[in-house]
Amino acid sequence: MPTKKKISLIFPAWCAEFGKFKNVAKKASSFPPLNLAIVASLAESAGWEVQFIDAQVEELDIPEVVERVREFGPDLIGLTATTPFFHVCSLIAEELKKALDVPIVVGGVHISIMKEEAFLECFDYLVIGECELTLTDFLQKMAAGDKNPDTPGVMSRDADGKILYSGPAPVLEDLSQAPLAARHLLPNEEYFVGTLKGRKNYTSIQMSRGCPFKCVFCASDLFGSKVRRRSIEHVMTELEMVVNEMGIKHIYFIDDTLTLDRKFIINLCDEIERRGLKFTFEGSTRANLWDEELVRRMKECGLIRISFGLETADPEVRKAIRKEVPLESYTESNRLNHKLGIETINSVMLGLPGEDRAAIKRTIDFLCKSKDIQHTTYGIAMPYPGTEMRKMAEEGRCGLKLLEDDFSHYQRYGSAVMEVNGLTPDDLVELQKEGLSRIYSCWWRIIPMIRRHGLSAIVPPAIDALKSRVMKLFGAR
Repeated sequence: MPTKKKISLIFPAWCAEFGKFKNVAKKASSFPPLNLAIVASLAESAGWEVQFIDAQVEELDIPEVVERVREFGPDLIGLTATTPFFHVCSLIAEELKKALDVPIVVGGVHISIMKEEAFLECFDYLVIGECELTLTDFLQKMAAGDKNPDTPGVMSRDADGKILYSGPAPVLEDLSQAPLAARHLLPNEEYFVGTLKGRKNYTSIQMSRGCPFKCVFCASDLFGSKVRRRSIEHVMTELEMVVNEMGIKHIYFIDDTLTLDRKFIINLCDEIERRGLKFTFEGSTRANLWDEELVRRMKECGLIRISFGLETADPEVRKAIRKEVPLESYTESNRLNHKLGIETINSVMLGLPGEDRAAIKRTIDFLCKSKDIQHTTYGIAMPYPGTEMRKMAEEGRCGLKLLEDDFSHYQRYGSAVMEVNGLTPDDLVELQKEGLSRIYSCWWRIIPMIRRHGLSAIVPPAIDALKSRVMKLFGAR
């Protein structure tokens, strides 16, 4: 029999980029890299032997990753990249190139948006867009020795360095045709998320792609405005495997808007109950797509936490970012969750289009008055490629001014890359520290924060934020 071809798939370590926030980031966001796990499944179905390295959760530095790959001896190396950690991906690729004479293929959100602009010398192939319908063809051609496969969605170079691209990959209309993620290759015992019900070993599941809404800070066109779904049966097959066979008892549904199709969620709950599956779950949705009957039904089937994208409490800024959800919906939905014992997250940003100090204060005041919100994220708005907000910043609309094109600075915590109505990046970083200090100085949030993340994760950033407030009170900067 011919020797199997080998591929090493690498998810880069990224938490160190958050500095003082790295412990919170690691505990809050050590998530299973579902995209690479689907790639692994496709590679196995194409007859390849797969090595899977999650450098983030295993806390591997670049030399350790290189050595692990060297020991495996792959014929191909695969990486994934988001915008703020693209530089980490490219650093790994550069070191792998120095150590091994192996072609490197990279995909992910940043690659799909930037295309040629992201085609650095350390990469041999780019995979653009969805790959479920094309990756097998690419791998088969690679195994046969074709160094320039004309697979749709794959970008390569010829011997003279000319970029070759045969056009976009087809979109997977029926998501039930997608393979299940190769979770057997993941260090599943290492993925934990903090909740008010304790720290839970978990995994993520995606049931839909696409978003019909047009918020300016989101690259929603990547998957399109048409929402594509998996069938209930396909989802249940994955749930039964995860819960019954793998023993994972908490699920994070990563759909953009979990309750967009209310009937689908009700039917899913009915099937979960019919099959006797016992697990807890969470997700995110819009506050105006939330009602008591639905929440009670979801809670009966395991719902323990939900996240709403508040973004800002200022009405004019909400218009500027096209957040078409009434502010009253958040107040009502947060209150409903509190009544039913559902942990509630409201995610917000500062430095949004049209924002000023008064608008930022309005959002913080809203959060500090709402005892129904146990947790909030408070990131600095970033003009990621592919978003309307980036165009606004480049064109100087709504008070925005783009100051930085180095994507390694697009971190959201402790870093800002735009000026907003005269607020400098330094101003925004300082306002973020003050905001986090006010939000988490509210007595009803202190215990929930400790229960989720532990003292070791929250003390360093909390001390830094408190120090900032004290210095401001006494006029020192």
